[in-house]
Amino acid sequence: MTRLLIVAAALAVTTACMPLHHTWDDVEEFPVEAALTHTSAPTDPRELRVLTYNLKFAGARVDFFFDGWGDRVHMTDREVAAHMDDLRKVIEETQPDVLLAQEVDRASTRSAYVDMVRDILDKTHFNYAAWVPVWEVDYVPEEGLGRVKMGQAVFSRWPIVRNTRIDLPQSTESSALVNTFWLHRAIQVTELDLGNGQVVSVVNNHPTAYALDGTKAIHLEMIYEASTNAFGPKLIGGDFNVIPPGSVQTEGFADNAPTNVPGVTEVSYTQEEMDALLPFYRLWDAAIPLEAYQAEDSLVGQQAFTTHSVSGDVFWTQKLDYLFTDMSFSEGHTLQSAGDGSPPLLSDPMRLSDHAPIFAVMELP
Repeated sequence: MTRLLIVAAALAVTTACMPLHHTWDDVEEFPVEAALTHTSAPTDPRELRVLTYNLKFAGARVDFFFDGWGDRVHMTDREVAAHMDDLRKVIEETQPDVLLAQEVDRASTRSAYVDMVRDILDKTHFNYAAWVPVWEVDYVPEEGLGRVKMGQAVFSRWPIVRNTRIDLPQSTESSALVNTFWLHRAIQVTELDLGNGQVVSVVNNHPTAYALDGTKAIHLEMIYEASTNAFGPKLIGGDFNVIPPGSVQTEGFADNAPTNVPGVTEVSYTQEEMDALLPFYRLWDAAIPLEAYQAEDSLVGQQAFTTHSVSGDVFWTQKLDYLFTDMSFSEGHTLQSAGDGSPPLLSDPMRLSDHAPIFAVMELP
Protein backbone atom coordinates (compact mmCIF):
# COMPACT_ATOMS: atom_id res chain seq x y z
CA MET A 1 0.00 0.00 0.00
CA THR A 2 2.98 2.33 0.45
CA ARG A 3 3.42 2.66 -3.31
CA LEU A 4 -0.24 3.65 -3.61
CA LEU A 5 0.25 6.48 -1.16
CA ILE A 6 3.43 7.76 -2.77
CA VAL A 7 1.60 8.17 -6.06
CA ALA A 8 -1.29 9.90 -4.28
CA ALA A 9 1.10 12.26 -2.54
CA ALA A 10 2.84 13.10 -5.80
CA LEU A 11 -0.50 13.90 -7.36
CA ALA A 12 -1.32 16.21 -4.47
CA VAL A 13 1.82 18.23 -5.07
CA THR A 14 0.78 18.95 -8.67
CA THR A 15 -2.87 19.64 -7.79
CA ALA A 16 -2.55 21.67 -4.62
CA CYS A 17 -5.85 23.43 -5.23
CA MET A 18 -7.76 20.13 -5.19
CA PRO A 19 -8.98 19.03 -1.68
CA LEU A 20 -8.02 15.38 -2.02
CA HIS A 21 -7.88 14.30 1.62
CA HIS A 22 -9.87 14.79 4.82
CA THR A 23 -8.61 15.19 8.39
CA TRP A 24 -10.31 15.38 11.78
CA ASP A 25 -9.83 16.86 15.23
CA ASP A 26 -8.11 14.91 18.01
CA VAL A 27 -11.54 14.40 19.60
CA GLU A 28 -14.65 15.01 17.52
CA GLU A 29 -18.36 14.24 17.80
CA PHE A 30 -20.24 12.69 14.89
CA PRO A 31 -23.98 12.31 14.23
CA VAL A 32 -26.15 9.28 14.91
CA GLU A 33 -28.54 7.93 12.29
CA ALA A 34 -31.93 6.26 12.70
CA ALA A 35 -33.52 3.47 10.67
CA LEU A 36 -36.38 4.25 8.32
CA THR A 37 -38.55 1.73 10.17
CA HIS A 38 -38.37 1.30 13.93
CA THR A 39 -38.46 -2.20 15.46
CA SER A 40 -39.25 -2.85 19.11
CA ALA A 41 -36.45 -3.39 21.64
CA PRO A 42 -36.65 -4.70 25.23
CA THR A 43 -37.43 -1.92 27.73
CA ASP A 44 -35.45 -3.44 30.61
CA PRO A 45 -32.81 -5.77 29.11
CA ARG A 46 -30.84 -8.05 31.41
CA GLU A 47 -28.33 -9.05 28.74
CA LEU A 48 -26.92 -7.86 25.43
CA ARG A 49 -26.32 -10.08 22.42
CA VAL A 50 -23.21 -8.61 20.79
CA LEU A 51 -21.28 -9.21 17.59
CA THR A 52 -17.96 -7.78 16.41
CA TYR A 53 -17.25 -8.11 12.70
CA ASN A 54 -14.70 -6.67 10.28
CA LEU A 55 -16.84 -6.43 7.13
CA LYS A 56 -13.92 -5.89 4.71
CA PHE A 57 -16.00 -3.20 2.93
CA ALA A 58 -18.21 -6.03 1.57
CA GLY A 59 -15.21 -7.37 -0.32
CA ALA A 60 -15.89 -10.97 0.71
CA ARG A 61 -13.12 -13.08 -0.85
CA VAL A 62 -12.39 -10.96 -3.89
CA ASP A 63 -8.63 -11.08 -4.50
CA PHE A 64 -7.72 -7.38 -4.38
CA PHE A 65 -4.36 -6.13 -5.63
CA PHE A 66 -3.26 -4.76 -2.24
CA ASP A 67 -3.43 -8.22 -0.64
CA GLY A 68 -0.94 -9.63 -3.14
CA TRP A 69 -3.08 -12.57 -4.21
CA GLY A 70 -4.89 -10.94 -7.15
CA ASP A 71 -5.32 -7.83 -9.26
CA ARG A 72 -8.91 -6.71 -8.60
CA VAL A 73 -9.45 -3.03 -7.76
CA HIS A 74 -13.21 -2.47 -7.88
CA MET A 75 -16.35 -4.54 -7.39
CA THR A 76 -19.49 -4.39 -9.46
CA ASP A 77 -22.88 -3.27 -8.12
CA ARG A 78 -24.05 -6.87 -8.30
CA GLU A 79 -21.07 -8.18 -6.36
CA VAL A 80 -21.46 -5.65 -3.54
CA ALA A 81 -25.21 -6.29 -3.32
CA ALA A 82 -24.64 -10.05 -3.08
CA HIS A 83 -21.92 -9.65 -0.46
CA MET A 84 -24.09 -7.31 1.63
CA ASP A 85 -26.95 -9.84 1.45
CA ASP A 86 -24.60 -12.50 2.84
CA LEU A 87 -23.32 -10.26 5.64
CA ARG A 88 -26.87 -9.37 6.66
CA LYS A 89 -27.70 -13.08 6.82
CA VAL A 90 -25.09 -13.47 9.57
CA ILE A 91 -26.76 -10.58 11.42
CA GLU A 92 -30.18 -12.17 10.95
CA GLU A 93 -28.95 -15.54 12.19
CA THR A 94 -27.15 -14.25 15.28
CA GLN A 95 -29.68 -11.48 16.09
CA PRO A 96 -27.23 -9.20 17.96
CA ASP A 97 -28.54 -6.28 19.96
CA VAL A 98 -25.28 -4.45 19.26
CA LEU A 99 -22.88 -4.78 16.32
CA LEU A 100 -19.33 -3.41 16.34
CA ALA A 101 -18.28 -3.19 12.68
CA GLN A 102 -14.96 -2.26 11.09
CA GLU A 103 -14.04 -1.42 7.48
CA VAL A 104 -17.45 0.01 6.66
CA ASP A 105 -17.54 1.90 3.35
CA ARG A 106 -20.04 4.67 2.60
CA ALA A 107 -19.09 6.14 -0.78
CA SER A 108 -16.05 4.33 -2.15
CA THR A 109 -15.36 3.55 -5.79
CA ARG A 110 -14.07 0.08 -4.88
CA SER A 111 -17.42 -0.89 -3.33
CA ALA A 112 -19.66 0.64 -6.02
CA TYR A 113 -20.45 3.68 -3.82
CA VAL A 114 -22.79 1.60 -1.66
CA ASP A 115 -23.58 3.15 1.74
CA MET A 116 -23.07 0.13 3.97
CA VAL A 117 -24.32 1.92 7.07
CA ARG A 118 -27.71 2.64 5.53
CA ASP A 119 -27.82 -0.80 3.89
CA ILE A 120 -27.49 -2.54 7.26
CA LEU A 121 -29.56 -0.02 9.18
CA ASP A 122 -32.54 -0.09 6.81
CA LYS A 123 -32.53 -3.83 6.10
CA THR A 124 -32.02 -5.35 9.56
CA HIS A 125 -33.58 -5.07 13.02
CA PHE A 126 -31.21 -2.31 14.16
CA ASN A 127 -32.77 1.08 14.91
CA TYR A 128 -29.68 3.28 15.22
CA ALA A 129 -26.19 3.52 13.76
CA ALA A 130 -23.11 5.58 14.66
CA TRP A 131 -20.26 5.83 12.11
CA VAL A 132 -16.89 7.58 12.29
CA PRO A 133 -14.42 7.97 9.40
CA VAL A 134 -10.86 6.65 9.36
CA TRP A 135 -9.97 6.99 5.67
CA GLU A 136 -11.50 9.60 3.38
CA VAL A 137 -9.63 10.56 0.23
CA ASP A 138 -11.41 12.06 -2.77
CA TYR A 139 -9.10 10.41 -5.27
CA VAL A 140 -6.39 7.74 -4.94
CA PRO A 141 -4.73 7.20 -8.36
CA GLU A 142 -2.95 3.89 -7.79
CA GLU A 143 -4.58 1.20 -9.95
CA GLY A 144 -7.45 3.66 -10.43
CA LEU A 145 -8.69 3.07 -6.90
CA GLY A 146 -10.48 6.43 -6.90
CA ARG A 147 -12.55 7.71 -3.99
CA VAL A 148 -12.28 6.02 -0.59
CA LYS A 149 -14.59 6.69 2.33
CA MET A 150 -14.21 4.06 5.06
CA GLY A 151 -14.84 3.98 8.79
CA GLN A 152 -16.13 1.95 11.69
CA ALA A 153 -19.67 1.74 12.98
CA VAL A 154 -21.78 0.70 15.95
CA PHE A 155 -25.33 -0.52 15.31
CA SER A 156 -27.87 -0.75 18.13
CA ARG A 157 -31.48 -1.62 18.84
CA TRP A 158 -31.54 1.23 21.39
CA PRO A 159 -30.81 4.95 20.93
CA ILE A 160 -27.15 5.92 20.64
CA VAL A 161 -26.69 9.15 22.60
CA ARG A 162 -22.97 9.68 22.01
CA ASN A 163 -20.67 9.05 19.06
CA THR A 164 -17.12 10.27 19.69
CA ARG A 165 -14.10 9.82 17.44
CA ILE A 166 -10.67 9.85 19.16
CA ASP A 167 -7.82 10.23 16.69
CA LEU A 168 -4.90 7.79 16.86
CA PRO A 169 -1.34 8.77 15.85
CA GLN A 170 -0.02 7.60 12.51
CA SER A 171 3.13 5.60 12.01
CA THR A 172 6.42 7.47 11.87
CA GLU A 173 7.73 5.13 9.17
CA SER A 174 6.15 7.22 6.40
CA SER A 175 6.54 10.90 5.65
CA ALA A 176 3.91 13.42 6.71
CA LEU A 177 2.88 13.84 3.07
CA VAL A 178 2.35 10.11 2.58
CA ASN A 179 0.49 9.84 5.89
CA THR A 180 -1.89 12.56 4.72
CA PHE A 181 -3.33 10.13 2.17
CA TRP A 182 -3.24 7.06 4.41
CA LEU A 183 -5.66 5.87 7.10
CA HIS A 184 -6.19 8.10 10.12
CA ARG A 185 -7.19 5.37 12.53
CA ALA A 186 -9.42 6.16 15.49
CA ILE A 187 -11.14 4.93 18.63
CA GLN A 188 -14.93 5.13 18.48
CA VAL A 189 -16.70 5.67 21.82
CA THR A 190 -20.49 5.42 21.81
CA GLU A 191 -23.12 5.36 24.53
CA LEU A 192 -26.37 3.41 24.27
CA ASP A 193 -29.47 4.44 26.23
CA LEU A 194 -31.23 1.20 27.17
CA GLY A 195 -33.96 3.02 29.10
CA ASN A 196 -34.73 3.30 32.82
CA GLY A 197 -31.53 5.27 33.31
CA GLN A 198 -29.30 2.45 32.04
CA VAL A 199 -26.48 3.54 29.73
CA VAL A 200 -23.86 1.23 28.24
CA SER A 201 -20.63 2.43 26.60
CA VAL A 202 -19.44 0.64 23.47
CA VAL A 203 -15.81 1.21 22.42
CA ASN A 204 -15.19 0.10 18.82
CA ASN A 205 -11.60 -0.27 17.62
CA HIS A 206 -9.37 -0.97 14.63
CA PRO A 207 -5.73 -0.01 15.35
CA THR A 208 -2.89 -0.09 12.84
CA ALA A 209 -2.00 -3.36 11.15
CA TYR A 210 1.51 -3.21 9.70
CA ALA A 211 3.52 -0.48 11.45
CA LEU A 212 6.88 -1.72 12.74
CA ASP A 213 7.83 1.37 14.75
CA GLY A 214 5.85 0.63 17.92
CA THR A 215 2.73 2.47 16.78
CA LYS A 216 0.53 -0.57 17.30
CA ALA A 217 1.47 -0.84 20.97
CA ILE A 218 0.78 2.89 21.36
CA HIS A 219 -2.64 2.45 19.77
CA LEU A 220 -3.49 -0.44 22.10
CA GLU A 221 -2.42 1.61 25.13
CA MET A 222 -4.64 4.48 24.00
CA ILE A 223 -7.56 2.12 23.44
CA TYR A 224 -7.10 0.74 26.93
CA GLU A 225 -7.04 4.25 28.41
CA ALA A 226 -10.14 5.34 26.48
CA SER A 227 -11.92 2.16 27.55
CA THR A 228 -11.13 2.62 31.23
CA ASN A 229 -12.41 6.20 31.00
CA ALA A 230 -15.64 5.20 29.27
CA PHE A 231 -18.86 5.35 31.25
CA GLY A 232 -19.78 1.88 32.53
CA PRO A 233 -21.11 -0.73 32.08
CA LYS A 234 -18.89 -1.01 29.04
CA LEU A 235 -18.28 -3.22 26.03
CA ILE A 236 -14.92 -3.04 24.26
CA GLY A 237 -14.16 -4.81 21.02
CA GLY A 238 -13.19 -4.83 17.38
CA ASP A 239 -10.32 -5.88 15.15
CA PHE A 240 -7.22 -5.24 17.27
CA ASN A 241 -4.73 -6.34 14.57
CA VAL A 242 -2.62 -8.28 17.08
CA ILE A 243 -2.50 -11.90 18.20
CA PRO A 244 -2.73 -12.89 21.89
CA PRO A 245 0.34 -13.40 24.07
CA GLY A 246 1.22 -17.07 24.16
CA SER A 247 0.63 -17.57 20.44
CA VAL A 248 2.54 -20.53 19.06
CA GLN A 249 3.10 -18.84 15.68
CA THR A 250 4.05 -15.17 15.37
CA GLU A 251 5.22 -15.02 11.73
CA GLY A 252 5.36 -17.05 8.53
CA PHE A 253 1.57 -17.39 8.22
CA ALA A 254 0.28 -19.50 5.35
CA ASP A 255 -2.11 -16.80 4.08
CA ASN A 256 0.63 -14.21 3.52
CA ALA A 257 1.24 -13.55 -0.18
CA PRO A 258 4.80 -14.09 -1.46
CA THR A 259 6.95 -11.15 -0.38
CA ASN A 260 8.34 -10.77 -3.91
CA VAL A 261 4.93 -9.43 -4.95
CA PRO A 262 5.09 -5.59 -5.10
CA GLY A 263 3.63 -3.99 -2.00
CA VAL A 264 3.58 -7.19 0.09
CA THR A 265 5.47 -7.35 3.39
CA GLU A 266 5.87 -10.23 5.82
CA VAL A 267 3.34 -10.23 8.66
CA SER A 268 4.82 -10.67 12.14
CA TYR A 269 4.01 -9.70 15.73
CA THR A 270 6.37 -8.53 18.46
CA GLN A 271 6.19 -9.50 22.13
CA GLU A 272 5.56 -5.84 22.99
CA GLU A 273 2.48 -5.77 20.76
CA MET A 274 1.10 -9.02 22.14
CA ASP A 275 1.76 -8.02 25.75
CA ALA A 276 -0.19 -4.79 25.16
CA LEU A 277 -3.32 -6.99 25.29
CA LEU A 278 -2.59 -8.24 28.80
CA PRO A 279 -4.18 -5.25 30.63
CA PHE A 280 -7.44 -5.92 28.77
CA TYR A 281 -7.47 -9.54 29.91
CA ARG A 282 -6.45 -8.65 33.48
CA LEU A 283 -9.06 -5.96 34.03
CA TRP A 284 -12.04 -7.24 32.06
CA ASP A 285 -13.89 -10.40 31.15
CA ALA A 286 -13.11 -11.70 27.65
CA ALA A 287 -15.71 -13.35 25.44
CA ILE A 288 -12.98 -15.82 24.41
CA PRO A 289 -10.79 -16.39 27.49
CA LEU A 290 -7.02 -16.09 27.14
CA GLU A 291 -6.55 -19.14 29.38
CA ALA A 292 -8.37 -21.35 26.89
CA TYR A 293 -6.25 -20.06 24.03
CA GLN A 294 -2.96 -20.42 25.87
CA ALA A 295 -3.89 -23.91 27.08
CA GLU A 296 -3.44 -25.05 23.49
CA ASP A 297 0.25 -25.54 22.75
CA SER A 298 -0.01 -26.38 19.04
CA LEU A 299 -0.97 -24.57 15.84
CA VAL A 300 -3.87 -26.97 15.37
CA GLY A 301 -5.17 -26.32 18.87
CA GLN A 302 -4.94 -22.52 18.64
CA GLN A 303 -6.47 -22.51 15.16
CA ALA A 304 -9.87 -23.06 16.79
CA PHE A 305 -9.61 -19.46 18.08
CA THR A 306 -8.31 -17.71 14.94
CA THR A 307 -10.34 -15.04 13.11
CA HIS A 308 -8.31 -13.77 10.14
CA SER A 309 -6.83 -14.94 6.87
CA VAL A 310 -5.97 -12.85 3.82
CA SER A 311 -6.62 -15.64 1.32
CA GLY A 312 -9.97 -17.39 1.00
CA ASP A 313 -8.08 -20.57 0.17
CA VAL A 314 -6.37 -20.61 3.58
CA PHE A 315 -8.35 -21.25 6.78
CA TRP A 316 -8.11 -18.66 9.55
CA THR A 317 -4.48 -18.22 10.68
CA GLN A 318 -4.49 -15.41 13.31
CA LYS A 319 -6.73 -14.33 16.18
CA LEU A 320 -7.17 -10.56 15.73
CA ASP A 321 -10.74 -9.92 16.90
CA TYR A 322 -11.84 -9.45 20.53
CA LEU A 323 -14.68 -8.60 22.90
CA PHE A 324 -14.18 -7.45 26.50
CA THR A 325 -16.54 -6.17 29.20
CA ASP A 326 -16.36 -4.91 32.78
CA MET A 327 -19.49 -7.00 33.39
CA SER A 328 -19.37 -10.66 32.37
CA PHE A 329 -20.09 -12.82 29.36
CA SER A 330 -22.39 -15.81 29.81
CA GLU A 331 -21.27 -17.21 26.45
CA GLY A 332 -18.87 -16.43 23.64
CA HIS A 333 -18.30 -18.01 20.23
CA THR A 334 -15.75 -17.60 17.45
CA LEU A 335 -17.83 -18.11 14.31
CA GLN A 336 -15.27 -19.64 11.97
CA SER A 337 -17.49 -21.96 9.93
CA ALA A 338 -21.05 -22.98 9.25
CA GLY A 339 -22.25 -24.93 12.28
CA ASP A 340 -20.44 -22.79 14.84
CA GLY A 341 -22.29 -20.98 17.61
CA SER A 342 -25.54 -21.72 19.40
CA PRO A 343 -27.80 -22.15 17.53
CA PRO A 344 -25.46 -23.34 14.78
CA LEU A 345 -24.67 -20.75 12.12
CA LEU A 346 -25.94 -21.59 8.64
CA SER A 347 -23.70 -19.10 6.81
CA ASP A 348 -20.03 -19.84 6.12
CA PRO A 349 -17.93 -16.90 7.41
CA MET A 350 -14.89 -18.10 5.43
CA ARG A 351 -16.63 -16.93 2.28
CA LEU A 352 -17.87 -13.56 3.55
CA SER A 353 -14.84 -11.56 4.77
CA ASP A 354 -11.17 -11.89 5.67
CA HIS A 355 -12.30 -11.85 9.33
CA ALA A 356 -14.54 -14.20 11.27
CA PRO A 357 -17.11 -12.61 13.59
CA ILE A 358 -17.19 -13.12 17.35
CA PHE A 359 -20.55 -13.43 19.08
CA ALA A 360 -21.14 -13.12 22.83
CA VAL A 361 -23.86 -12.58 25.41
CA MET A 362 -23.01 -9.81 27.87
CA GLU A 363 -24.74 -9.82 31.25
CA LEU A 364 -26.10 -6.50 32.52
CA PRO A 365 -26.37 -5.43 36.19
